This record gives sequence, structure tokens and C-alpha cells, in this order.
Amino acid sequence: MWSTPDQPLEILRMRIELPSEIPQPSWPEGSHVRGFHDSDGRRLHALLEHGYQRGGGSVGTYEEWLPALTGDSEFDPQLCFLVEVGDELAAGAICWTSGFVKDLVVRESWRRRGFGEGLLRLAFRTFQARGATRVELKVEEQNSAAVRLYERVGMRTVQRINVQPRG
Repeated sequence: MWSTPDQPLEILRMRIELPSEIPQPSWPEGSHVRGFHDSDGRRLHALLEHGYQRGGGSVGTYEEWLPALTGDSEFDPQLCFLVEVGDELAAGAICWTSGFVKDLVVRESWRRRGFGEGLLRLAFRTFQARGATRVELKVEEQNSAAVRLYERVGMRTVQRINVQPRG
């Protein structure tokens, strides 16, 4: 259950101390993983809008979002991972250079097939190759499916952040 605008919201900051061995990500048959290209902006924005339509995050208009994303000092297109199945963008992860998973979205029709876990393991391995020792993210506590996924790959809650509703 997602929070409503008048309810307090609890955000969990989760972390994994990267182990020496991180399992190789596995991907469902027919899927293809690749990095971000400038031409992917509209498709990635649409995926984020889809993923956040019921809460759990938000994304501004495309015209605001793309320059804010690509102009951020922590943006690196090599830390943006996209999963396609045929012509459809099924899942994506945007990570910051500081070892932070900014967004992780799997289109509803592709959930429960391993895309989220695969994207996290790919992010962990990529950060480890860059010398990182930990990776963090934030998630709404009410997003129990996401919290379970993050715990399954070894992440643990390190901080609870109470956010008061805007009124």
C-alpha cells in the first residue's frame, strides 16, 4: 500500500557492503541489457512514469527531467542500465557515481522475472569494478515488494527517514 498525500511517509536508506564475490546477473531469455544513449531519453522517461504511477517515486516532465539527469555531476551514462525485450524497454536502473541506485523500475508486465535482481547485481559488480565498497538506495517502507528484493540481494536498512506530508 502506497502512502497518500496526507500521511507521513517513512523512507528506508538501504545499503550493501559489497562482498568479494557478487553473483553474475542472469537475464530472462530474449532480453538484452545495454547502457544509456542520448536517444533513450523519452523511452526511459516513459518507463519511470509508468513505474511511479502508483507511488514510490516521481519524475518531472521530460523537458525538466532529461537536462536535470544528464546535467547532474553524478550522472554517468555507463551507470544507467536498460533491459529490452524485443522493442520494449522492460526495465532500467539509473545509478549515481557515488554508489547510489537512484531509480530502479521494472515495467509491471515484466515483474517477477528477475530483472530487478539482475539490474542490482549488475550495478553492484560495476561499482565494485570502480573501487566502491558499498552501494545504497532509498525506498518507501510501504513498498514491501521492493524492500524484499533489496533484502534478498543482501541490502540492509541503515536509516529510517520520516517525511511529513506537504500541506
